[in-house]
Amino acid sequence: MDQEKNEQVIEVKLGPGMREIDDLPVLLKRCIDEGFPLVAISRATKLPEAELQEYLNGNMPSDFSRTEYLNIFLILLLHEKPVSDTYYRDLMDGLTHVFEIPEDTIARYAGVSADELNEFEKSDKREHIERCIAHLFVTFMRDSRFTCENGPWVIEGCGEADQKEENQ
Repeated sequence: MDQEKNEQVIEVKLGPGMREIDDLPVLLKRCIDEGFPLVAISRATKLPEAELQEYLNGNMPSDFSRTEYLNIFLILLLHEKPVSDTYYRDLMDGLTHVFEIPEDTIARYAGVSADELNEFEKSDKREHIERCIAHLFVTFMRDSRFTCENGPWVIEGCGEADQKEENQ
């Protein structure tokens, strides 16, 4: 299968308060001003903190594909907040189109009918359904580096080290 067909395209539409002239150092500084530390942005984008600091200082790489995901991440962090009906609908679309999870599976996960899922904006279970959609999305987007076996922290009772101790 052709690799280009497997790649997913992320389209970011300009929302309220967004300007095309917002460049990477401006977006990065705004995120830091909002209280997001460089280490968090580094872990989310897989770019070293030192490189992010260089971007803050205005030193941009000659290969802009290096910063493409960072730019999308920062725009989403600053401008895509769960305050509109389309936010959770977009997450659900990502689950169905990118991860190919059937809507009936999402409905079963949320404990509602497929019809209620498709009309969740009008449901009395709206908040519950939105939380389930968000949890599924986060679970499927999770970076394996941050699971208990691979992450920068160890959860007691999890991973190979604990299994080795039990076997001794």
